[in-house]
Amino acid sequence: MNAMRAYSDPLDALKNFKYNVAIPASVLAGQFKSTVPYEKVLSGLMALGFDEVVEAGLGAKLVGMALAEQLKNPDRPRPLISSYCPAIIRLIQVRFASLVDHILRVETPMDAVARVINKTRSKELGLDINGIGVFYITPCPAKVTAVKQPVAVKLNYISGAIAVRDVYDRIMATLDRVEEVPSIAKPSGLRSSPSLAAELPDGAAVGRHLEADGLEDVIRILERIEHEDLEEYDFVELYACTGGCVGGILNPEEPFIAKERLGLLAEKKADEVFEYSALGISESDALKLVENGELFLKEPVAPRPILKLGTDMAETIAVMEDIGKIQERLPGIDCCACGCPSGPALAEDIALGDADILQCTFMLRDRIKELTEEMVDLSGALPPTMKKKGGRGK
Repeated sequence: MNAMRAYSDPLDALKNFKYNVAIPASVLAGQFKSTVPYEKVLSGLMALGFDEVVEAGLGAKLVGMALAEQLKNPDRPRPLISSYCPAIIRLIQVRFASLVDHILRVETPMDAVARVINKTRSKELGLDINGIGVFYITPCPAKVTAVKQPVAVKLNYISGAIAVRDVYDRIMATLDRVEEVPSIAKPSGLRSSPSLAAELPDGAAVGRHLEADGLEDVIRILERIEHEDLEEYDFVELYACTGGCVGGILNPEEPFIAKERLGLLAEKKADEVFEYSALGISESDALKLVENGELFLKEPVAPRPILKLGTDMAETIAVMEDIGKIQERLPGIDCCACGCPSGPALAEDIALGDADILQCTFMLRDRIKELTEEMVDLSGALPPTMKKKGGRGK
């Protein structure tokens, strides 16, 4: 089936571990007004029960080193496609299977941070890695699915994923009383964009680089890559959400507002110098991670098989007709909010009985509105015996 079931973890999940680490996506900073110091936001996150906060952006430097190594290979597919957005990986697996070899076989920044955190903290604290809870604070359902059902990863170092919107209100409630944790925001841990091309080590060059976001534009780019029309590019970064990760539906703030805030904050921190000590390792340790192949995907990304719609031609035609009818009911905007790579993919799942039309957030919203109106109408149609009587004895 095509739909990705994505249920973020509750904060209660922290109780299952002896030591808990939050890995917030950079977009978390953009959800708060610019008058709220980023350090206070991260301190508020710690106040929710985390023992430590390590920004996902810190892992981008590690991934940049691994990317530089892959770009040195003259026989690599052109262009390489970033493995950052799991919705794009799923789209390629299902719809552009011929392009799976183009996917960058390198871990994402959140995975790289989680790997380092588990190994270093288990040594420092004398804990088994199963006693360390590492939670990604995610802006989108696709990242939740990537945590629950990782692709081409043998050992997943991330314990769970918590939606940005689920921590936002709780952080806001703590801001007036939480004390800022000294040096909690590390240099270069914040980015206005998750671009890996900007994270290459000194002296490395990405070559021709292209970025695109929004599913319609992404599909057009992938179609051109499939037709070998973009071989002039070395590296392509694609994001399913319009505007990139700020457009994730698990963010409470409007994307264009969050993007402006992130850009402003990134400018303020532009002079900060990244140090690997922010991750609890040395630069030589980081180099060993790349040299030993620890940051590279252990298995190739494989195509996902296309489902048969029926056991014979008649059944297949009937299912296709159902899919068409369902598509007419769906909003047709391919927002990926349900966890599917497109509206037609969700329609296919519904027709095959693997999904419900209310998994579409827009259909669910409309249904809730209908039910509310029905309840209002029913309350006005109560029989006399169920209505309150006025005067004495009421």
